[in-house]
Amino acid sequence: MIESDVELKFEDLKRSFDLTFQQPLVERAQELVHLLIVRIGTARFALKVADLAGLARAQTVVPIPGADSGLLGLAGLKGRMVAVYSLAAMLGCPELSTDPNRWMVLCRCEKEIALAFTAVAGTMMVPRTDLSPVSPGAPPHATDAVGAGASQLWLLNVSSIAETIVKQTGATASVEAA
Repeated sequence: MIESDVELKFEDLKRSFDLTFQQPLVERAQELVHLLIVRIGTARFALKVADLAGLARAQTVVPIPGADSGLLGLAGLKGRMVAVYSLAAMLGCPELSTDPNRWMVLCRCEKEIALAFTAVAGTMMVPRTDLSPVSPGAPPHATDAVGAGASQLWLLNVSSIAETIVKQTGATASVEAA
């Protein structure tokens, strides 16, 4: 009786193995891009997680008198001082957000730069092939678009934003390529 159970199991395994060759090939090796979806006011944008050194709730930001309009001030984050910039201002759209900045991402660069925004809307994994080139009307630092129509998001290049900040401040830093 045990031999017949083994034979039945063997036949089931053999049949399922053979069926896998009859089914269409599923492409599993697509390169996926991990995105963090952020909100500035009501506008939503995407950031590549690989471009970020961290995500944190907004800390107390101490304003710096006479600073650029994009520089919100300095904040302590995990024992380090970071310069906190408004993501909306870096996109040239400070009017996008009248809501308080409740979150910030730490840029992946030698200088301690954080970008503040209203909210985290979630994360998503998208195949690299689903990224579309930017079209006219894209905000500064947008490299691609994700989705279409009303659900379209601009993919922002965090390294480009950090490089712009470094150039504006006259500091020397090398931004790591993701």
